[in-house]
Amino acid sequence: MENKNQALKFAIKLLSIRKRSVFEMKIRLKRKEFEGNIIDEVVKELTEYKYLNDAEFAEAYINDRINFNPRGSFLIKKELREKGVAENIVDQKIKALFPEEKEMELAKRAAEKKIESLNKDLEKNKIYQKVGSYLQAKGYSGYIIREVLDDI
Repeated sequence: MENKNQALKFAIKLLSIRKRSVFEMKIRLKRKEFEGNIIDEVVKELTEYKYLNDAEFAEAYINDRINFNPRGSFLIKKELREKGVAENIVDQKIKALFPEEKEMELAKRAAEKKIESLNKDLEKNKIYQKVGSYLQAKGYSGYIIREVLDDI
């Protein structure tokens, strides 16, 4: 019982820092060398009391990515999958919170910022190439990249 309390205390400490997915919590508890059955009990309890919820986690993660460290939907989806969030939750939350218009707006802003940082003597096609690569690395789709480059 003492081990479960320690695991629960550690999990709550982690959640006080930021929301986590169920998968992330299991990984962190395993890393702390808690036993599998204790990890399952703690995760079940935290889920029952709604401290752990992958849908809420995905929503918070997407909002943070949109507002504080903009990325394209491809990269956000990849990051959420790596954090163990189910594909259907990821797709549903991306569709609801990150419409194409918002993604386009963020991509344009990122492209303009990148252009400002580039050498003004570069040829137009080199600028396009660099900005396109930059947006691709940020997780924007080919369609959005083409639209942004056409607008510039």
